[in-house]
Amino acid sequence: MKKLTLTLAVLLSVNSFASTKEESILKVSKTMNSKNVLHYKVKYDSNTCELKGNVYAEWKMDEEDGQWKPLSESMGMIKKPLEPKPRAKTNYEIEFITDSMSDFQKKKILSADKVRVIIDQTDEGKCTLKNEIEVQNEVINVSQIHSDVSLFGNVKWVQIIGHKENGHKIVLAVDHNGKRIDHTDLKKGFLPVH
Repeated sequence: MKKLTLTLAVLLSVNSFASTKEESILKVSKTMNSKNVLHYKVKYDSNTCELKGNVYAEWKMDEEDGQWKPLSESMGMIKKPLEPKPRAKTNYEIEFITDSMSDFQKKKILSADKVRVIIDQTDEGKCTLKNEIEVQNEVINVSQIHSDVSLFGNVKWVQIIGHKENGHKIVLAVDHNGKRIDHTDLKKGFLPVH
């Protein structure tokens, strides 16, 4: 009987682990070392679509053979402005902020300094994730934020790539004063968008 109980406990824990998925919800990059991309991620149960834990961040170090490196292992001056800080959490939503997003709000690049992550389940049972970031008074499901930042941390411009609530793709660039600028000049370091 003890063996059966232990076997069931192991099977249940393996099944629980197998149903936990991880997904990137937002990518952040900059013109300097542009191949190193910070991925904000969440884990969720693929059976119930419930979020597990808080948002965390990992670097995809394509400058270094594509290895993953937790943001927590970065130097303090790099980690501090990018570290996700939870504000609110339910089983199906997480709201977080970062110091850099607060800075973007002060510069009028973003309308709010928070990111809201929402998980939903389709009629077919598939889990779908999206984020909501308010960019110049418009809610956007942002897939990537790319910026030109000086060695001293001064933001020159930010390029935002994502989808509007109606599903249409949106690409916009905003300078350090909150003014929209042309994002098609690839020589300036903007990401090509198809």
